[in-house]
Amino acid sequence: MNFTVLSDLLSVEPTDQGIRVTDETNTIVDSRIQQIFILLSLTFAAALPTLNVTIANAVLPQIRGDLSAGLEEISWVITATLVSTAIAMPTAGWFGMRFGQRRVLIGSVIGFTIASSMLGFAGSLEEVVFWRVIQGLFGGPIPPICLPIILRSFAKAEHGWVLAVWSGGVMLAPILAPPLGGWLTELYNWRFAFLFMVPIGIATYFLVVAAITESRRHTELRLDWFGFLALSVSVGATQFLLDRGNQVDWFESPEILISAVVSGIAFYVFLVHCLTTRQPFVDLRIFLDRNYSVAFSCWCISGILTFAPLMLIPTLLGRLRDVPVETISIMLTPRGVGFVLGAVIVARLIRIIDFRVLLAFGLASQAPAFWYMSTFDLGVGLFEIFVAGSVLGLGEAFTWTAVATIAFSTLPPSLHGYGAAIFQFGRFFLSSVGISILVTVLARSTQVNHAALGENITPFNETLRLTNQSGLLDIGVVQGLARIDGELTRQAMMIGYLNDFWLLTLLALSTVPLVLLLHGPASRRSSETAEPVTSSST
Repeated sequence: MNFTVLSDLLSVEPTDQGIRVTDETNTIVDSRIQQIFILLSLTFAAALPTLNVTIANAVLPQIRGDLSAGLEEISWVITATLVSTAIAMPTAGWFGMRFGQRRVLIGSVIGFTIASSMLGFAGSLEEVVFWRVIQGLFGGPIPPICLPIILRSFAKAEHGWVLAVWSGGVMLAPILAPPLGGWLTELYNWRFAFLFMVPIGIATYFLVVAAITESRRHTELRLDWFGFLALSVSVGATQFLLDRGNQVDWFESPEILISAVVSGIAFYVFLVHCLTTRQPFVDLRIFLDRNYSVAFSCWCISGILTFAPLMLIPTLLGRLRDVPVETISIMLTPRGVGFVLGAVIVARLIRIIDFRVLLAFGLASQAPAFWYMSTFDLGVGLFEIFVAGSVLGLGEAFTWTAVATIAFSTLPPSLHGYGAAIFQFGRFFLSSVGISILVTVLARSTQVNHAALGENITPFNETLRLTNQSGLLDIGVVQGLARIDGELTRQAMMIGYLNDFWLLTLLALSTVPLVLLLHGPASRRSSETAEPVTSSST
């Protein structure tokens, strides 16, 4: 395997022992006011694509009704953004190094804002899908670009609390987006949910222009088109497989088999190409760093633990408890409250407690919350949802801050661009995979349990006869059978949700042992011993 790259482009110097990366990209801003200004602008910027992904879920029914779209057609409003965002995220590393992180960030914010404004005037489903794709292409690189800028703007000893504040602000976007989108749609229409992002994008543009300094550009660095296309094909085919699989019975369908084969071959070609070319689209040397690899795994799994409940809880309350949409949106906010509280606690603990301990606590504390959710029944109340959401938010705050700090604690600064891009891409992509698996488990569990419960509906069931004193559940008439079938479906679906919560409990517990694979430099003490290099630009 050939991991060599041009030393004059990536600040890599060959030695007799291998490859040494010089620290030429780590710049620490002198002024505390300027640092806070940078942190504020990057928080606004990184929140934009997250807000975009989640706000569409709240207005999807209104878009479907207004544009007269079917269920399968309207799903592309979400899928188009997922695919384009997943494809665009890995490009952040190359674009940031080639054109400068500041330029790429400004261009991404401008493109995202224009696409948001055009969505407000879209007159057909095709236009909506097109501009959602543009949103994803411009919004995808924003978080991966923001992360290395933060890391180079603050001293290494401050990365913990800085990432806690940044992630806390970004996390508020998916929590506030559903109620905000629902309120704007109820007050005006679904177009205002997207137009609302335009003034935020404009404000973010001026903040970025005023606060961010340019990074070093590697003008000779070429784009690895072959690697980019191979990864894009693999991601696109996989996302199509996940989106369509449950509708066409997965691998019983030829289109799913073809998608799986195309995805596997494209990913294999991508890996081989990246390991053998001089300037790969993604520098896979990032995975030679043990801390980064372990933190990357924890980060991807925590993405499933974060976004899966945002999909499961609203559908549970809406389908099985008939809770109004406005109330469901409000019940997602306790996670934001728990996250903000956790971020404040983490900011105070990072100076006295090892980051590995914080990570282990963050992952482990989510397991009891999911176990508590696995005890829900059809009579679950809003208080139980509030408690579970608050505990999940608290655990996420510990996990996000610790894992982001650990991942970049030993990774060479010249690889931060590649590392941040793959870091965000992995979390986004694996979250989609996890959600698809949980949706499949929910659907299959509902079918299996409905059939099992239906076996007891016979004229010879004495219990059924005794409960049918009112005659509403009379199996001898169509209305009675319909009521029984509806109740069986509710009970079977509830069992499916409980199975998903059990899987999330086991997933959270199984991730904790990975913390033991981290080595010493991830700790607080190593961070505090870092020598800052003060400069105004890179």
